[in-house]
Amino acid sequence: MRAAAAAIFLATTSLTPVFAADITALSRIDKVTVFPQGAEVTRIVDARIGKGEHTLIFDGLPAELSTETLRVEGVGGERFEIGSVDSKIVFNTSDALDETRKRIEKDIENLSDERAVLDQAIGDAEYQKTLMQQLASATLTQKPQEGATRILDAEGLSGVLDLVGTRLSSLGKDILEARSRQREIDRLTENLNKKLADLAPRNDQRMRVSVHLNAPAEAEGTFRLSYRVANAGWQPIYDARLGEMGKDGKARIELVRRADVLQWTTESWDNVALTLSTARPMGATAAPDLAPMAIEGFVEGRRENYTARGVGNVTPEAAIMAQEAPAAAPMDADVSRAVQKQANVEIAGFQALYGIDGRVTVDNTNTAKKVRISTDEIDAKLSAQAAPKLDPNAYLTAAFTLSGETPLLPGPVMLYRDGVFMGQGALPMLSPGEETKLGFGADDLIKVKRIEVKRRTAEEGLLTTSNVDERAFDITAKNLHQAAIPVTILDQMPYSTDQKITVETLSGMTPATVKDLERRRGVLAWSFDLPSQETKVIKHGYKISWPRDIKLGLNGE
Repeated sequence: MRAAAAAIFLATTSLTPVFAADITALSRIDKVTVFPQGAEVTRIVDARIGKGEHTLIFDGLPAELSTETLRVEGVGGERFEIGSVDSKIVFNTSDALDETRKRIEKDIENLSDERAVLDQAIGDAEYQKTLMQQLASATLTQKPQEGATRILDAEGLSGVLDLVGTRLSSLGKDILEARSRQREIDRLTENLNKKLADLAPRNDQRMRVSVHLNAPAEAEGTFRLSYRVANAGWQPIYDARLGEMGKDGKARIELVRRADVLQWTTESWDNVALTLSTARPMGATAAPDLAPMAIEGFVEGRRENYTARGVGNVTPEAAIMAQEAPAAAPMDADVSRAVQKQANVEIAGFQALYGIDGRVTVDNTNTAKKVRISTDEIDAKLSAQAAPKLDPNAYLTAAFTLSGETPLLPGPVMLYRDGVFMGQGALPMLSPGEETKLGFGADDLIKVKRIEVKRRTAEEGLLTTSNVDERAFDITAKNLHQAAIPVTILDQMPYSTDQKITVETLSGMTPATVKDLERRRGVLAWSFDLPSQETKVIKHGYKISWPRDIKLGLNGE
């Protein structure tokens, strides 16, 4: 008979049975589910349980794990019961580390003493060299007294030179050897200091979980302990590769989904089954509550009442939790068309789960583990957009609708056109069925020019004189593609915030397709399909009138 039970806990690998009440669980991490912020870790362990009550102890778990999320499951050939699950923080003692630190500190002290002795030896040798040089100089330069014979004959002079040369050579050799040893001591000391820094005392807290068991008879079981940690997460990154434009003005985008998986807990995830989830368990669980906001007339002398009343109010912003931020995206290098493993996608209610193929290792150094999730071929509609007032280039834009069943989390996207890296963009949060646009750089086959054809300033009126300023532009767009393409030209005209100042469109101008584009006042857009090898001319102009007694301020032209 097989039995299963649930509670709170973490485990994985083999268990060392002890024929006593306490059983030490030597667990290993079996699988990890990583969320955009946080992760759920599952450990596994096999245990042999004797008849009676026992305590299964898991030591060395991350101190930062959420104890509220501890869960334990057990499956065995015989029936057994899982009782309470206890957790507490313990401090790891490390006598071995202390002994190692003391030994290294003693070695550093000995090397320092040896270096000081060498300093003294070098100083003594330098002093002896100076004395020998002074002695030789005095002997050779001393003049004999009048009527006396020479102090040194040829043989004596040769002996002095030999003595001085030999002694100076010996002293120089001693100095070189001492300095060489000092350099070696410096290198050894530097290495020992690095080792000492690595052994510096750290926050060595760990979590201990105790699972109380009761077995009517001897049994063997497999236990799974799961818990959640906050110091982990994954960030989406994308590659968007735009193919060639067809004669219908459409193209296909190869959208590659990738992820950077990071964790900086106190344990390494070695050879685990890795799953990425789009759920956000660390985020807010409900919309924030709005506090009542009353308005009443101000009564002099009641300022204190208003102040006191406002102390307890909570702004809606205070109840909103911060959202996760995407990370920088790596670039994907094309190699000889090797097939890269992708994730197994599973839709589970309100979340998408990406099961990474094979076993994965993610160390706890906060270094990104890059994994590939999926590759999709998406139909895109191409268009060009230009704002020639600011930039003479037309930029290629691809609009597409997200297909499939899984959403796209916001993140950076690496943009490629014809296999060439064009730059980096960003994808917003997208659900299946939503449309978005990506820019793929300047399109050299769309030529756009903006030429000023009129600028006139004058005074008008008979009884009342006003100043006028007229400006007109010709904007031309030419399509050198082999297919027609939709084009949007952006420009602007000023608007007035003073009733005495008027702005009007000149007669004969090309009507804008959209005025106040995206609620940006004064921004105009002309949208049209431009056939291959054809040119479109847009006439744009305006007239500003204002009284002579007003000084006009105009930003832009």
